[in-house]
Amino acid sequence: MNIETKLLNALKVEQETFTAAALRHPQERDAFEYGHRVGVVAGIEASINVLLKLLDEEKHGDKGL
Repeated sequence: MNIETKLLNALKVEQETFTAAALRHPQERDAFEYGHRVGVVAGIEASINVLLKLLDEEKHGDKGL
């Protein structure tokens, strides 16, 4: 398994683990807590998208520039 696949899998597992824990153990249930949890999940998703974009650019070069 290459490093790219390992990174992508690790991010997805972390996102799933955090989401499952947030649903199993809700905290104060206020707007701040909700925003924090949504932000963490969105941040991991953004990281995944950046990784995929970098891998695509590496694979296809700078053809679009």
